[in-house]
Amino acid sequence: MEDSRPIRDIASLFVGRRQEMEVLEAALNDAMSGRGRLVMLAGEPGIGKTRTARELASYAENLGVQVFWGRCYEDEGTPPYWPWVQAIRSYVQLTDAEQLASAMGSGAADIAEVVPDIRSKLTDLTSVSNSEPETARFRLLDSITGFLKTAAQRQALMLVLDDLHWADRSSLLLLEHLVREIGESQLLLVGCYRDTDISRQHTLSDTLAQVSREPVFRRQSLRGLEQEDLGRFVESASGVALSQELIETIYAHTEGNPFFMTEVVRLLSKTGGLTAENVGTPEGLRIPEGVREVIGQRLNRLSEPCNEVLTTASIIGREFDFRLLNLLSGEMSEDQLLRVIDEVVSFHLIEEVPSQMDRYQFTHALVQQTLAEEVTTSRRVRLHARIAEGLEEIYGDGVESHPAELAHHFSEAQTLTGPSKLVRYSLLAGERSLAAYAHEDALGYFETGLAARDIAMSGTEVATDEEAAALLFGLARAQSATIERHQVGEVVASLRRAFEYFAQAGDVSQAVAVAEYPVFAGTDMRELLERALTMVAPDSHEEGRLLSRHGGCLGRLEGGYDDAQEAFSRALTIARREGDQTLETRALTDAGGLAYLHLHHKESLQMVLSAIELARRVDDPRAEVTARFYAVGAYYIQGELEEAGRHATEALPAAEKLRDRIWLSGALWRNDIVAHLAGDWRRAREFNDRGLAISGQPTVFLCTRALLEYETGELEHAEAYLERLMTVIGPVSPASGDYAFHCLVPALADRITGGSKWSDVVVQAAERVVAASPPPIYIVSAKAALGLVAALRADADSAAEQYGYLKQYKGIVVPGILRSVDRILGILSQTMGNSDQVAVHFEDAMTFWRQAGFRPELAWSCCDYADALQERGDQGDNAKAASLSDEALAIATELGMRPLMGAGSRAARVDPGPAGNVSGLSRRFDPTGG
Repeated sequence: MEDSRPIRDIASLFVGRRQEMEVLEAALNDAMSGRGRLVMLAGEPGIGKTRTARELASYAENLGVQVFWGRCYEDEGTPPYWPWVQAIRSYVQLTDAEQLASAMGSGAADIAEVVPDIRSKLTDLTSVSNSEPETARFRLLDSITGFLKTAAQRQALMLVLDDLHWADRSSLLLLEHLVREIGESQLLLVGCYRDTDISRQHTLSDTLAQVSREPVFRRQSLRGLEQEDLGRFVESASGVALSQELIETIYAHTEGNPFFMTEVVRLLSKTGGLTAENVGTPEGLRIPEGVREVIGQRLNRLSEPCNEVLTTASIIGREFDFRLLNLLSGEMSEDQLLRVIDEVVSFHLIEEVPSQMDRYQFTHALVQQTLAEEVTTSRRVRLHARIAEGLEEIYGDGVESHPAELAHHFSEAQTLTGPSKLVRYSLLAGERSLAAYAHEDALGYFETGLAARDIAMSGTEVATDEEAAALLFGLARAQSATIERHQVGEVVASLRRAFEYFAQAGDVSQAVAVAEYPVFAGTDMRELLERALTMVAPDSHEEGRLLSRHGGCLGRLEGGYDDAQEAFSRALTIARREGDQTLETRALTDAGGLAYLHLHHKESLQMVLSAIELARRVDDPRAEVTARFYAVGAYYIQGELEEAGRHATEALPAAEKLRDRIWLSGALWRNDIVAHLAGDWRRAREFNDRGLAISGQPTVFLCTRALLEYETGELEHAEAYLERLMTVIGPVSPASGDYAFHCLVPALADRITGGSKWSDVVVQAAERVVAASPPPIYIVSAKAALGLVAALRADADSAAEQYGYLKQYKGIVVPGILRSVDRILGILSQTMGNSDQVAVHFEDAMTFWRQAGFRPELAWSCCDYADALQERGDQGDNAKAASLSDEALAIATELGMRPLMGAGSRAARVDPGPAGNVSGLSRRFDPTGG
């Protein structure tokens, strides 16, 4: 006999969790005080993560905090950024247009790409211009971050992201991006996830590793409620006080899991287990072995039509639409289906989705999973087929707006429906994901489409038709935004397979689009570009676009500099004839950048300064920040620190306006370099920290940071940064700047510490660079590194070889690693035994550094010159060495360069060592300066 006693809405009950709530309330108070926080609630299914977050949300709302929710779903058809879209959509609905425009600022158009509701309030938004995938995604992430921080300034915000274990990769990337920026905001992020579902391979695992490093991060694990909480829970729900024996029995079965407890209490209430006759007897309690059985018993109380409808709904997904369910319900009338839905709602198995007409969701994912897993494979395939066809009928002409959902169901039904529609919707879903900067999702869709067509993901097989070529072109674009740079060959291979089809089919516009697609800098697209050039009319606008790309490829070939400049010249002629100032700006920028790579810094400056002026005129922040990047390098190479600093400073706001992660990293690195050259370690560390935080491949920041820590005597930190650099550099191409610059870091580390730990590694890496025949700017770094090893080993022959190459570049700074070529030449001359030449080079080096104001390198040059003079021992050398050592010591003391303080102070008071002491390296490092 069923218990007639009314039972409260158990879902609203909240008992226990006092300690956990104190942690959460403290995080909320921090956020309200302008110290943003991310709290991750972790625990097994049903442990109460969502309910705990809801309790905190209620507390927050009572304090005047705005609370928004975003929920992740397991369904593969869920759009990218879905939890964020839900939260932002709720904000949009509650906010007037003026306030919304103020909060979103210039990023509104970017955000509207994934939250179209914005355009219904901000009707004058322009479309977002096409950008490189990484640039576009970074702009979106930065726009959302800026919006949330600005919105939280007006009123503190709490965002709850529920079921993050089902989050798409794009949503997790946004979380990673946002967490780095909320430290000084009134923003509290609460994430809920099942820690039982997280393996090392799970995408959320990577995100947790990233965000856990941030000072704003807090993790709160939820375990089962205490046994005494169970009695309070049941009494609050039913008004019945349980015996201790029964409490212990229930607790043993549920282990304090609130969801399990809730289901048990519901079952007891329905079956009379909470009556006075049975309440004290564990024998009268029929507790299921697990929650699946509990759910099963609840489902068994439903009518057969209810179970049929729920089973179909479980295959649709966690959320489902009444119209679709009506189509799938066979002979059941709409009124009958409504009565079934009402019955299921009354059993608390499903609920209406707030603010959405005719949409429902399962109250708990475990309910949906239990139902779905009971469906046989054959029936599941047929249900997916019917669902897919039903969705097509409902969406009608608007099916192309829902490709992800359709692709999911046609994928599950492929054995029945065939590949045709799966390929169609996968292609559409991939393109939409690219447009929303959800590159990982796009990659999955294009791979699904290719697999359905039985087309290999890799290899050289040419596309056989337009659809296959479109899939491969999409695959390449998704790959370019998701793989590491050393895997770029895969992107080129995919582009080539698509290009071959378009070229053979005579589709010139598509062939040009493939050939000119921007891949990583330095990628050899020369073959495709040259073939595309044969397909377009000479002197056409299309040729100008291709020539601008082609010049960059030619310039990286040995002996290809003049041909590259000719290509740029022709592109410029076309741009000026067509009045295309954007193309003109970018051609000037690319040409100036190539001149910089070939150490023609005066020519480079002419071009990039013109490009900067044009870029500001046409409002092209990408070209402006790129041109300023090269201007900084060209200025500091020739010793003009003030101009280098001015362009570095102005590059930063341009990069922030662009919201391009790569170029923002570049602008930060340039500012890091300028501060380093001046010996402003505090500012250098600040820029370096920002660069390390946002860079996907932080090799250049690791280079400058390791050197900074060595120069200031922070040996433990220096070695950690250097070890990290050596770990991440492995897959990087030896023809790249990152790889070339890294060669000099361990060589300088050995020189500063007086050790030889890295010499073999340096030689191997530097020889790889030279063998790759990159532009001269990179060879200079490699040769300088080999020269320092030659000095360390007293290898006169190798020193002479490196000297022979480097002498053509005297009077400049070694790019990237901030060392004077003249100083390196002086060290090499000393190793070669040419004492007269030593003095000439060191005098030139010190003149250069004094004029430029590069004080740290001036101090090192003084110390090296003093060593050389002590070794030579001519009349007057000791006095001059002492004077140089005093100068080095004065600079080192002011700048806190502890290794140099120790070396300089001893050099000023110690007699010259024996002739075999080449450079005094054995006494170079002393972190205390003593």
